[in-house]
Amino acid sequence: MSQRSLWEYAEEQQVPDLDREHQRADREESRRRNFKKLRASGHWLTLLRAARSIPQPFTLNDISVAVWRACPEFFGMRGYPYPDNHKVHYILYGTRGLIAKGILERVSEGLFRLPDDLEIESLFETPSIE
Repeated sequence: MSQRSLWEYAEEQQVPDLDREHQRADREESRRRNFKKLRASGHWLTLLRAARSIPQPFTLNDISVAVWRACPEFFGMRGYPYPDNHKVHYILYGTRGLIAKGILERVSEGLFRLPDDLEIESLFETPSIE
């Protein structure tokens, strides 16, 4: 019985197609850039202010329509006069989303509310350097 080579082991394994792997990496990088732009834009403040103006608790569709009315040029679907709740979804979820940061509470699946003691303006106060 002879010892198998590394190449024989590699042929047995399901090695992912490199082109597919590069495409996946490109998509992931593009997604990261979009998340970064979204977080830096300050549109999450628009979302919080819109959330304050609607009945609590609210659904993703409720907040999507509210922020779209407040800022249709950003929260609208490109080429259509409708809200894009994917943008709202990105702001709410994820490790850096409003829910993960405790700024927005998830009441149940698909149902959210602002905490009673949330002071939205205090989130933007920058400490003074004296």
